[in-house]
Amino acid sequence: MSLRKHTVTGVFWMVLGTGGQTLFQFVLFIVLARALGPEAFGVVGIATAFIDISNLMGRAGLTEVLVQRQEMTDEELDTAFWSSFAIGTLLTLAMFLGAQGLADLFKVPELKIVMQILSPMSLLFAAGTVYEAKLRRSFGFRAIAARNVSATMVSGTIAMVMALTGFGVFSLVAQRLTYYIWYIIAILVATRWLPSARFRWRIALDQLNSGLAVSLSSLLGTGNQRVLDLIVGYFVGAQGLGYLRIAWRGIDLLLELSIRPVTTVTLTSLARLQNDRPALIKAYLRLVHMTAVFIYPLFVGAAIVAPELLTLMFGTKWQASIPLMQILAQIAFFVPLIYYKTNALMAIGLMWQVLLINVVEFVLSATVGVVAAQYGVEGAAIGNVVRMLLATPVILFALKAWVGIPIGRTIGVAVYPVIATAVMAAVLIFLRPHLGSVHPVAILAIMSAGGFVTYAAAILALDRELRGTLTTFGLARIRRSETAA
Repeated sequence: MSLRKHTVTGVFWMVLGTGGQTLFQFVLFIVLARALGPEAFGVVGIATAFIDISNLMGRAGLTEVLVQRQEMTDEELDTAFWSSFAIGTLLTLAMFLGAQGLADLFKVPELKIVMQILSPMSLLFAAGTVYEAKLRRSFGFRAIAARNVSATMVSGTIAMVMALTGFGVFSLVAQRLTYYIWYIIAILVATRWLPSARFRWRIALDQLNSGLAVSLSSLLGTGNQRVLDLIVGYFVGAQGLGYLRIAWRGIDLLLELSIRPVTTVTLTSLARLQNDRPALIKAYLRLVHMTAVFIYPLFVGAAIVAPELLTLMFGTKWQASIPLMQILAQIAFFVPLIYYKTNALMAIGLMWQVLLINVVEFVLSATVGVVAAQYGVEGAAIGNVVRMLLATPVILFALKAWVGIPIGRTIGVAVYPVIATAVMAAVLIFLRPHLGSVHPVAILAIMSAGGFVTYAAAILALDRELRGTLTTFGLARIRRSETAA
């Protein structure tokens, strides 16, 4: 199978898996938000910020190192497994023993028991490093999709039952822990691989050295958001963080459905083009273009209907999250321009350059976050948008210097989606006052239909490249149908 077909097939399975996963998460999210209060989400938000950072340290960049290498021996796989297992064990102990100190620091007593229960996640996440690499190397995205869906279903069902029967914050704790336990079981079954007792220090040091830049980059990349969660939790409190987490969860659901499945596949695909720079640049710009086409109207539309959407889903107790989601939705304008930066740089082996960019982003996040949090939770939300605004020019210049991706063309492929989205937004803003006191469900249906029709008409009228792509795709489908007949 060709690289293009591998990529398309991989994206298909990741989208299918993510679509099923996101649909279930959508329902689960509604149930949990209605059953629990902002404090519960805030406490778990603080705990998972530390756990997520610990998880990335446990991976040590080994998944990406194994995926990128052309050949891989069993001895190298065994060594990578035991390296990540040892690191994960140490991090689990650190999380467990440090829980009391963190609870005192944030003045949240419940944080101690929550972090102690979640601490094994560091070991579980690290233990899956080699398994995920094996699946990604073989384009086993169908198995990854199945793992994600099944883990989400099982952990979500347990969390839902616990939330509805009065377990409070521990329903969210059980959800996270159960997900990773199921994750390990499912991925082990999918790969049918077990490590032997072989471990070679020489290989381990080489792998860890190669993965150091990736590990630090991932750590700092995740830290861009997690450090903001911790800053909000410290300065604003668990309740304020809970409102912000609900708003962010709405944004994350949109990202999971629209862009993250593509990211999982593109590292493998772009890496295959590492020796053909013009083809890599062309593929990168195509990703930016198609991402902008889909993500701009989705996020802007969600921001416009956020009052009806959040109230209908979560009830009136989450009213404070509405303006937060509307603010956070504005990051969508920067996402297509910079979201694939890491994949593009890693595809040609520029690991340390990825680290440098993430250092800049981390410093911006921490600096802007501390200043913005002084103005409350809405200030923190605005800080998220500001850090993206400041980071985007830096990243675009870096991609031009290191990969050769033209800044003008990168921005240019997003222009028509921006214009079409602006037309859609103008129509929806004009339409909304005329709907009066119509039921929220009807408002959402009318606004969604109106937005879709308006945007589709505008983007097809403006974007000749998109019309050509759709025409080519349609003709190919017709020819295949005729051949099959």
